[in-house]
Amino acid sequence: MNNDKTKAMRKFSNALNANDMVSAKHIIEKELKRHLPKYEYYFYLGLVADDYNEKLENYNKAIKENDVYTDAYINRGLVKNELGDYDGSISDYNKAIELDSKCSLAYNNRGYTKYKQGDYSGALADYNKAILLNPKLNIALDNKAKLLMEVCLKDDDEFSEKYYLSLGIQEVNKGNLLEAIKNLDESLKYNDKSAITYFYKAVAYHSLNNTDLAYENYTKTIELNKNMVDAYYNRGQLVIKDNPKQALDDFVKSVALDPKFIDAYYSIAAIQKNLGQYKDAIKNLDKILEIEPMAVNAKALKKLIITKYLK
Repeated sequence: MNNDKTKAMRKFSNALNANDMVSAKHIIEKELKRHLPKYEYYFYLGLVADDYNEKLENYNKAIKENDVYTDAYINRGLVKNELGDYDGSISDYNKAIELDSKCSLAYNNRGYTKYKQGDYSGALADYNKAILLNPKLNIALDNKAKLLMEVCLKDDDEFSEKYYLSLGIQEVNKGNLLEAIKNLDESLKYNDKSAITYFYKAVAYHSLNNTDLAYENYTKTIELNKNMVDAYYNRGQLVIKDNPKQALDDFVKSVALDPKFIDAYYSIAAIQKNLGQYKDAIKNLDKILEIEPMAVNAKALKKLIITKYLK
């Protein structure tokens, strides 16, 4: 992005934030137009247009210029909703979801249109989907709460489990580990047979260096799902210093389930090297190099074993 465009975009954003649509439109037409592809130019004009028909016209033009522009479908869906064209609105949200199946806003907005149509169960399903994709999407949480207050409707039985699981995973990814564990425990109240929930609890405890609880939860994960490759691998990493033979068993199980799991092959080779099983280590390093010929670590370890231990 060149400096002129950057400055113009900053001015445009400031005008939008100040709700000064006259200035925002002037910036688009006088400063941004020459820097934007046509579809973005029309999209921004739609944002600042005075009435819904003008907005609709600009979003139509944006989509004509770029028929895979997700944001334009979402915004056109909003406009159609306000104009009472509910079928057209849902059609646009369907297209946005087709283009981006993880677009939580599209699900929320489609849910709201279904709500206005009186399709309450459909609205609830869409709000739930939006929340599971983005557990902290406040507009979807508020819309769902409003729906459940107004309509005698039973929530999806699995929603609470999935909601707290989604929150827990999100917090693990952010590094908020204690909050993650709290949410994962809440999820387990609804389903205490969920392997993936125990797995993420294990990851959280692993990151907190709580070896005992991490081990316990990886083991519980494996009891519930004996094909969970990452649970074996992570448990192996957890015990590799204190119990290398058990770690070796876990890594071997990982590659049995996923024959292209390079990191597991490398861990096997490293343990075998430490146990003096040099030829077996070389075999596993060669498997890595078959999969990824440029694997630097595997090449280095193989060279070390050959030059130091096999000559």
